[in-house]
Amino acid sequence: MYKPPRIESGAGAAKRLTDLPGPVLAVSMDLPWQVLQEQTAWEPAHVHMVTDMHRETLDALADMLPECDVVVGVGGGSCCDTAKYLAWKRGCRMVLVPTIVSVDAPFTNTIAMRIANAVTYVGDIHPEEIIIDYALIQRAPAHLNRAGAGDIASIHTALYDWRLAHEHTGESYDPAVADLARQCLAELDQNAREVYDVTPKGIDAIVDLYRREVEFCARINTSRPEEGSEHLVAYNLEHITRRHFVHGDLVALGIYLMTRLQCNNHEWAVDLMDRLGLRYRPPDTTPDEVRQCLATLKAFKDEQCLFFTVVDTEGISGAFIDDALAALYQ
Repeated sequence: MYKPPRIESGAGAAKRLTDLPGPVLAVSMDLPWQVLQEQTAWEPAHVHMVTDMHRETLDALADMLPECDVVVGVGGGSCCDTAKYLAWKRGCRMVLVPTIVSVDAPFTNTIAMRIANAVTYVGDIHPEEIIIDYALIQRAPAHLNRAGAGDIASIHTALYDWRLAHEHTGESYDPAVADLARQCLAELDQNAREVYDVTPKGIDAIVDLYRREVEFCARINTSRPEEGSEHLVAYNLEHITRRHFVHGDLVALGIYLMTRLQCNNHEWAVDLMDRLGLRYRPPDTTPDEVRQCLATLKAFKDEQCLFFTVVDTEGISGAFIDDALAALYQ
């Protein structure tokens, strides 16, 4: 059952970590840990540096890391998800300190681990304590924080696909939840400048939108209000390239391409992404990779048994791919 997290926000909020009782296990990565230490000198009982999110790695950590009363995740999605996994396996208290707002991992109840080079969501642990330190988050590259808007902007394409699935397959659809999702999208639009500038107001906006999105998705036990064909693009590109990308970049690319396929207010969506600073032309992908992604998207979706979307109703022709790539890279 969903439990809303207690969120403590402010400049220097991470100093509260020094008051945690009992043995504390911190999981982080070199850069976020260094940034935290520069701001708040803190020495937990043990610190583990996250290397990867493969199932074998996480299972080994759960067995080998020392016992603790509290596990603290300091960093981005992988650090927070590792902390969630350890707390879930051990049944202990958990505190998350995202040093970047690029993904909604600190707010979700599942853990994104890799099984056979594919992202698989496991576990069920709702974060109860989240510390949002503006000073820490503002130290991260601005484009990475802006990328966090991708999983809210995706509501635009996801709602189209969710309704389409309802009409074609009878999949359950909740109009009230769809309205809540649209409200989140409208608020993202209203706060686009603050998000772009990574101001405290912009950080708070993304955090609150994440919290609300996770809550209404948990209520209906599906991520359909924010996960549609745009995420299929992201998943397939990772599958094809076997590389790790900034999630928000790939989702933004998916929004760009799928709003064209959906004939779904494409110009408005692109304008919103421009104002948010979302990089829908990911700098670490090539046109040939994007072409391959589109050409194989339906086959990938079917092979992975993923959800029904516009990809199932509109053929992705060679002409569509040519036109989309010409517009994207003009």
